Amino acid sequence: MKLLFSKQVKRFVGLVVVVCLLVAALFNTAGYFFHCKYISVAAAVAEVDQYEVRTGLLMDAMDRVGVCAPEAAAVVWADGLKSRSGAMQYSVMDSRLKKEYVKQLGQYNPNWVTGMSSPWIESYKITNQTQTGSDQYAIQLSFSTATSSGPAGDYNAALTVVKDGDFWRITKISADKGLHPYMGVL
Repeated sequence: MKLLFSKQVKRFVGLVVVVCLLVAALFNTAGYFFHCKYISVAAAVAEVDQYEVRTGLLMDAMDRVGVCAPEAAAVVWADGLKSRSGAMQYSVMDSRLKKEYVKQLGQYNPNWVTGMSSPWIESYKITNQTQTGSDQYAIQLSFSTATSSGPAGDYNAALTVVKDGDFWRITKISADKGLHPYMGVL
């Protein structure tokens, strides 16, 4: 069956398509100039690029700053677990561990918020610190978790901290499986 359209119908359909395209282009352009990512593809892409650039710069900066004592590396890392901050944990890792950690966070915690609201880490303490080499320490920590109804359990972690230039960085983390969600890994 063949449908025949008059020239007037074809012109009308063509005009409607052109008007729709012009309206879409107008909204997209207006959204770009008014920075409204909801109606502008260009504004949405620019915002994504802005966050990628910002993230890249912050991650590069983390390679140039650090802590000046092995115990401080353990404290920053443990504070990161307690405050659910993957960024704090990342900040005291060496470059190899950072690469692994970024992959894991990207898979399980892309916003870098680790842990869970309940149970939460109530407290931690360094239970042992042993110098294992001229520029290397083994540090053990104990973490206590809690819920609104009371204590929820205790977990342990062991860190290897090594001097890297002027800073101390974590090169290895071993932890009880119960701590893994707080670390942002499964």
